[in-house]
Amino acid sequence: MRPLPALLVALLFVTAAAFPVAGAYATPERTFTTAVPAQNIDTVENTTNQLTIPGGEVRRTSHNETDVDVGTATEGWSTQLQHRHDALSFEERFRRADGREARARLVTDRLAAIEAQEQALDQRQDAAIARYARDEISAAAFLRTRLVVNAEASELLATLDRVSAAPDTAPEYSLNESTITRLRSVEGELRTLTGPIGDQLQSGEAAGRTLYIEVADTGYMLATVTDDEYVRETRLDGARDASAPDQFLDTAINDGDPETDRLDVADERAADLYPWLYERQRPSFTFYGDSGIYELTADHPNGNLRAYLDGGTTDVFYEEQFRSLSDVRTTSTARNVNGTLAVTVRQSSATGPLLVTASNNETDSDVDGTVTINGQPVGSTGSDGALWTVEPRGAYTVTVAADAGTTSVVVQAN
Repeated sequence: MRPLPALLVALLFVTAAAFPVAGAYATPERTFTTAVPAQNIDTVENTTNQLTIPGGEVRRTSHNETDVDVGTATEGWSTQLQHRHDALSFEERFRRADGREARARLVTDRLAAIEAQEQALDQRQDAAIARYARDEISAAAFLRTRLVVNAEASELLATLDRVSAAPDTAPEYSLNESTITRLRSVEGELRTLTGPIGDQLQSGEAAGRTLYIEVADTGYMLATVTDDEYVRETRLDGARDASAPDQFLDTAINDGDPETDRLDVADERAADLYPWLYERQRPSFTFYGDSGIYELTADHPNGNLRAYLDGGTTDVFYEEQFRSLSDVRTTSTARNVNGTLAVTVRQSSATGPLLVTASNNETDSDVDGTVTINGQPVGSTGSDGALWTVEPRGAYTVTVAADAGTTSVVVQAN
């Protein structure tokens, strides 16, 4: 899991502390204008719930290799260099500025530029999602856009760090409350444009891995398996309404209880959405300015969760999950034998980790074979005869091809 960023640490006046609690955490009843729980949250065996695209909204799915072409890498690196140059230029002009008003104008102009760049990134990603959903671009083209958006958003977050730290070089100048609120708001927007899969694409860590992709008209889910983890990021723009009143804030105000604030209200909503998690601990919460974005973070017994709730809908609209493969609980098994090649498929949850094993049915020895799902390559079982990958939606066919022959297993929907 990525470490928490340093942005505005010294100015963080809106952050809730972590509350580790042993045993169950009970929350009072509270009614919001949206349904409880959200229809886009799935229950998963032996772990926390997960954000998912509703089945009827899925437009395309694919297992895809994650290698990045030189052109995409160059574009990502070029945008990073440009943002770093802009940040350094801002710092230099800020140091040379004559007086508080001049410095305030520099900060305001730089912040306005970052806000415009964030909006452009959001629109670029939305366009790529929609075009991929309509089959106008390939999975590889969508992933290239995801990489560049992640890289640029990450660099803009670093630029925000520089803007928030600039007053340290001018003791007579400090950021006012409205500027801090704007900084926090755009930070929240940028955070939901970065993610663990985007980071892996950007760093090249994902090279050679298979990535499972799902898209709706206004959302995507990316998942992969590393050596020991299942990693997933999901964004559903339909679960966010930035123009709607912030229900968490309004509820806190209307309660009229000085002990109640927006983070407590958001925490109560999250307890409805992630009951398995809240039975074990109370996560940390923060909110981002007046964006209506609330961030939940938790290290739970078998992984990590970062979820972003929208105050307008009270639903989760972006989520990052890390789960240890050693804690995955399989719920059903399918098996087939063709000649001496036996293939077993162990399911855990829809779009969750999937274990494929291949063995010699006569000697029970492990078999190294190439694995495909619905004809798309997803890897090989290797010397230990086992491959972890990501399960697609609906019924599908797993095929293993090895020296001993080829065996297919038809797997029903989980």
